[in-house]
Amino acid sequence: NLSFNEMRDLSLGLKYAEELISLSEKLGNDLYLYRGYLQKGNKIKYQGNFDLALDAYFKSVEVAKKADYKTGEGSAYMTIADIYSSSNNPSNAMLYYHKAISTLRETEDSVALASAIMNAGDEHFKMKNYDSALVYFRESELIFEKADYPTGKAFSLGNLGMVYANFGQSELAEKNINEAILILEDLENFYPICTYLIAMSDVYLGKGDDAEALNYAMRSLKLAQVHGLKWQISDANLKVSLL
Repeated sequence: NLSFNEMRDLSLGLKYAEELISLSEKLGNDLYLYRGYLQKGNKIKYQGNFDLALDAYFKSVEVAKKADYKTGEGSAYMTIADIYSSSNNPSNAMLYYHKAISTLRETEDSVALASAIMNAGDEHFKMKNYDSALVYFRESELIFEKADYPTGKAFSLGNLGMVYANFGQSELAEKNINEAILILEDLENFYPICTYLIAMSDVYLGKGDDAEALNYAMRSLKLAQVHGLKWQISDANLKVSLL
């Protein structure tokens, strides 16, 4: 739980994950070993080292398969897909998203399934397949809402907002993104907030309000710097320089 929930201090979260791996290996507990590798990958990913994160995620797949833990296997496929997505490898990303979705549909873990569907939608969004992205995001939002999972609902709302922005529906985009940011601030989950602040910057840029666009981009940059989110620092600096 500590390795999962520690988002403010990524180095501390990684330390908890390493301790979890060590204890799980000593006890021969594959379920917790899977979780240890998964959280290790998550924390390393947020620190910006994708190669090391991918190595941890593939280990989590191996352990989940050994334990015949379908939910874990599907979730690990999803994290691998996320890395390929962030590395601009859409073919591998969609391959592993589909593996994740098909595996998770065999389980009762609706939150994991919704996460895989949402992330596949995000890949469509990156490829500018906005109609497909909208279908995926709407399905994920419905599943998260039914499961009463606020983090997932926030992601889905934010992602829907970004789709609406690209459809030119700026008011709907702003409403969804602001609602997502409020939920995530309560949860102290800063990585996605940085992304959505950049999306808000784009919304205001589209309105011709350069000053407000710059304000949102600077908010994203400062938040990313405070929490050491390398990838988000890069994105925010790029946006600020363009503005």
